[in-house]
Amino acid sequence: MILFRIALRNIFATKVRTLIIGALILFGTVLLVLGTSLLTTLEGTMARSIIGSVAGHLQVFDKDARDSVDLFSPPMGTPDMGIIKDFPKVKALLEGLQEVEAVVPMGNDFAMVFSGNIMDVKVAELRKSVEEGDEERVEVLKEHVRRIATLLEKNMDNLEGFADQDSTAGSEEEILADLARARSDEFWADFDDDREANISFLENKISWLAMDEKALFLRYIGTDTQQFSKNFELFEVVKGEMIPPGQRGFLFSDFMYEMQVKHTVAKRLDWIKTQLEGGRKLADDKALTNRVEQNVRQYKDILFQMDGPTARKVLAQVRELLGSKETDPVVLLQDFLKMSDENFLERYTFFYDAIAPHIVLYQVPIGENLVIRSFTRSGYATAVNIKVYGTYKFKGMEKSALSGAYNLMDIMSFRDLYGHLDAASREEIELIKAEAGAEVVDRSEAEDALFGDDDELVFEEDEDGFDEFAGVDMSKGGKRFTEEILKRVYTQGEIDSGVTTNAAIRLAPGVSVKRGLGAVKAAIESNGLNLKVIDWKQAAGLVGQFIGVVWIVLVTAILIIFLVALVIINNSMVMATMDRTQEIGTLRAIGAQRSYILKMFLIESSVLGLGFGILGLAL
Repeated sequence: MILFRIALRNIFATKVRTLIIGALILFGTVLLVLGTSLLTTLEGTMARSIIGSVAGHLQVFDKDARDSVDLFSPPMGTPDMGIIKDFPKVKALLEGLQEVEAVVPMGNDFAMVFSGNIMDVKVAELRKSVEEGDEERVEVLKEHVRRIATLLEKNMDNLEGFADQDSTAGSEEEILADLARARSDEFWADFDDDREANISFLENKISWLAMDEKALFLRYIGTDTQQFSKNFELFEVVKGEMIPPGQRGFLFSDFMYEMQVKHTVAKRLDWIKTQLEGGRKLADDKALTNRVEQNVRQYKDILFQMDGPTARKVLAQVRELLGSKETDPVVLLQDFLKMSDENFLERYTFFYDAIAPHIVLYQVPIGENLVIRSFTRSGYATAVNIKVYGTYKFKGMEKSALSGAYNLMDIMSFRDLYGHLDAASREEIELIKAEAGAEVVDRSEAEDALFGDDDELVFEEDEDGFDEFAGVDMSKGGKRFTEEILKRVYTQGEIDSGVTTNAAIRLAPGVSVKRGLGAVKAAIESNGLNLKVIDWKQAAGLVGQFIGVVWIVLVTAILIIFLVALVIINNSMVMATMDRTQEIGTLRAIGAQRSYILKMFLIESSVLGLGFGILGLAL
C-alpha cells in the first residue's frame, strides 16, 4: 500500500510527463479496441454477404487449373478453371461429410450481346406483318418507319464523317439520297407494288443509319439454379419469376438490368430522382443538369419508338401538360425533357404513366428470348437461345456493383457456351448428319471425298440450276430444336453430369470455415482427387484480401504507437530515477532493498499504464 501511495504521489508530481505518456496509452488503447471491433464486425458482415451470395463457405476446383477462383475481380478474359472430373462423384463424397450441407456446381464467364436498333425492330415487324397479312398493322408500321426516316434526315449531323469510316456505306450524298427516298411520297405510294424489294431497301440502306444499337456486357454464372436459390439465402427474385426446376433459363441481375438494359432516358431520370431525394438540386448541380441536357438531346430515343397513332396520342398529352400550342413533335418533346427542380417530380411521374408504356423500356423484355453469343474453350463461335424469366438481387447488396455484376443462367446453357455437347445436342447433330447423308472420312482421303478424282468429274447441264438445299426443310431445324430444348426438363443426374469448372460448398450450421476446410481437404486427399479447395476470402479475390490488408495496417499503427509510448515511458523513468537520486539514497539508508526500489518504479509504471489503458477501453 505504501508503494502504491508513493507511485500516485510521483505521478501527480510530474503532471506534464504523466499527461504525455497517458495520452499515448489512451490513444493506442482506443485505436486497438475500436479498430478491432470495427474490423471484426466488417469481416463478419462481409463473410455473410459473400458466403450468402455467390461464393459459399468454400470453393473447390481443378488443382491443375491455370487460374484460381476469383469471383469479384474485374474480368480480364475468360478464366481457365479447368474442369472438375466426375462431378457427381465429388458431390456425393463431399455431401457425405457431416461438416458439409450442400455442393452447388458453378461456372462463370462473360459475353457481349448486341441488340438491333429501333429501325431494325420496326422494319422486322413490318416484314412479319406483311407475311401474316395484317394490313392494318402494315399501314401503322409504314407510317412509323417513314417518320423515323424523316427524323434521321433531320439529324444528319450524326453521320458526319461516317461515310469515310465505312466504305460500304457509300458517300454522304448517296446516304442523303437514300433517306430522301425512304421518306418520299413516291416511295410509300409505290410500296405495295413490290413489298419485298422495298423492305429489303429499308433493311440494307436505311436501318443501319439509326445508330442506336447497344452492346450488353453480360457476366454470368452457370449453375443448378434451384440449388443456388436454396443454398444462397440472400438470393431473391425481383421481377418476373424463378427459372422452373430442371429447365433452361436466364435471370438478369436487377442491378445490371436497371443500369444496362433500361432505356437510357428512363435510367437518367431514375438517377436524377435519387439524387434529388438525397438533397441535391438541379439549379446548382452541374452533374444533374448535364443529365437533363443529355436527355433533351436524345429525344429521338423516345420518338423513334412510337408509331403514328401512339405518338399523336402521347404528344397531345404532353402538349396539355405543358400548356403549349407547339405542333412540332421534336420541339414539344425537347421542351418536356427540359426539367427543373419545380417540375421534375410531376414530369417524372408523367413519363412513367404516359410515355413508358409505349416505348421499349427494357432492351431485353422479361419473357423474351435472349441470344447469347460467345466463344467456346475450343475457340469456335457458338450461341444459345435462352428465355429471360426475370431479375434477381442479393438482399442487402442491391446496389453492389460486385455481386450485382453477375447474371444467372442454368448450367446446361453454360455448358453449351463452354463447348460441351449434351445428349440432346449430340442427337440433333446426328439427325442433321443422317438427313444430309454425311459420312466420316479419313483425313488422308478428304480431298478425294470432296472433289473426287479428275477422271470422275462429270459436268451435266441443269436447266433449273443447282440448289444445295433441295429436299431439305430449312425452316424447321433450328426453330424446332430451340423450342424443344427450352421446354425440356432435365433430371438431377443430367444437371450434375457434364462440365463443371468449380463448385461452391455450403457448410453445415455451426461448422467453422477452418474446420470445414480441413475436413474437405482431408476427404479430397484421402480419395486421390485432383482438386483444390479455398475459403471464401481467397475466392473473393481482392475483396477478401481487403480485410487482411486493413488488419495489417491497424496492427502496424498500434505497434508504432506503443513502441513510441514505450520509448517515452522508458526515458521518463530514467529521468525520474536520476531526479530522485537523493530519495533513493535515503530509502536505501533506512534499509530499503534494491528489489523494493525496483518495485516502486514498476508499480508507478503499471498504475500509469493501467489507469490510462482502462480509461481508453471505457471510451
